Order: sequence, then C-alpha cells, then structure tokens
Amino acid sequence: MRRQFVLDKRINHLLEELAADRGGNRSQVVREAIQVYADIEATLGEVEANPKFRQMMAGSAEDIRAGRVLSQKEVKKRAAGKNRSR
Repeated sequence: MRRQFVLDKRINHLLEELAADRGGNRSQVVREAIQVYADIEATLGEVEANPKFRQMMAGSAEDIRAGRVLSQKEVKKRAAGKNRSR
C-alpha cells in the first residue's frame, strides 16, 4: 500500500541516514519507526493502567497540591551543599 508524506529537511535527512544502513530502503525505516512508536504507546498504556502506577501518580499530585515538593532550584542548592560537605 502506497502512502505519501511531507517531511521537513531535518527529518528527511534523518530518514536518508537511517535508510543508508538498510540498503537505501526508506520504506523499511518508516515501517520500523511506526512499529517502535506503536510498541512504545502500548507499553505506556500498560504502565498507565497499572493500579500501583495510578496510586503513585495520585500521591504525587496530592504532594504537589499540599506543597510537599521542592523546586529544581532548591534541589540543586541542597545537592551542592551536600557535595561541599564531603
């Protein structure tokens, strides 16, 4: 089945580079990329459906709402302080 796609220059360049390792077969690269993308989506769906993951995310959301989190700036500051004390 034939399809037509519009690629920007950067993506087209990547496609050509990847195809070079596959005997110039751009169709193979596209098929592999779609399969990898579908596999990633399926894995994410499984992770997100896991009750333990959902419970962990709900706990994280509650921590954020309650202010029990640190900014990245504060984490870096604390980490720098621990590194100096060593």
